Amino acid sequence: MGRASQLTEHEQGSALAFQQAGWSVKRTAATLGRSRNVIASFLQSPDNYGKKYKGRQSSKVTDRARRQIIKHASTTGCSARQLQLHLPMDASLRTYQRILHRAEFLQYTKRQHTPKLQQRHKNDRLSYAETNLTNTTVWEDVVWSDEKKFNLDGPDGFHGGGSCMIWGGFSSMGKTELAFLEGAQTADKYIDTLSDYLLPFGHEMYGGRFVFMQDNASIHRARVVTEFLDEQDIMVFDHPALSPDLNPIENVWGVLAREVYLNGKQFGSVDELKAAIKREWAKISQDYLLKLIKSMPKRCVHVIQAKGGKTKY
Repeated sequence: MGRASQLTEHEQGSALAFQQAGWSVKRTAATLGRSRNVIASFLQSPDNYGKKYKGRQSSKVTDRARRQIIKHASTTGCSARQLQLHLPMDASLRTYQRILHRAEFLQYTKRQHTPKLQQRHKNDRLSYAETNLTNTTVWEDVVWSDEKKFNLDGPDGFHGGGSCMIWGGFSSMGKTELAFLEGAQTADKYIDTLSDYLLPFGHEMYGGRFVFMQDNASIHRARVVTEFLDEQDIMVFDHPALSPDLNPIENVWGVLAREVYLNGKQFGSVDELKAAIKREWAKISQDYLLKLIKSMPKRCVHVIQAKGGKTKY
């Protein structure tokens, strides 16, 4: 078959998830396109798998120090260079940058209080994960979207004051233009947003043939919105309820908020806040977006391992 005999990291995670889900070695091997011997060998001793094939370079930064760096970055918004000054260790600036880069999509997720997952939610999440785990090509065609509120006085808005709401999206092809939303949002206003921002992006990047992901907000599920998307021949990705960990744009919002409010920054006007949001949105790299998209199979693995429960994402 021309494939390497050693399982990739993704295949290892998938095999473990399938094992926990009660799959047989035969079914797992068929799904991953691997031999039963390779799968069985890995499952016999996952912790020792592959050690004779590759060594691991020693790191000057301990796991404890790495956690300290990530925690400090997520709570203060410090850059790698600032961390090197505040948390001096026997490591180069590149090492600090690498630690933040590798942990970025885990550490800056938007924290939100979601209702407790009921069994029906877990079942839907598990079905979603099992269905999409090996469907790696679909992620490249998905335009992930969401709304996000920004306050003048910081991400938590402790002191009240002005704010603005934005809508945005991204895919493997890039970012949409941000929409700044005015007033209370209705289904009709949402259609206007999609017409002005989603459709131009979709037609330019995909010729109109893309998959659209939106969460289950009430205005998103309104009949007029569904009819509009049908009329535009837009395929809507079936997203399970109460699953922000399966929508990578939540991570994008976290990174955007971190940069907008870096070092405790507050704003004197909504226009000043909007300018900062636009500036930092433009800085979000395509490499980072691709990293998030490539994390989707791993997210599915974690959902399967959690039997549909919440994950660290």
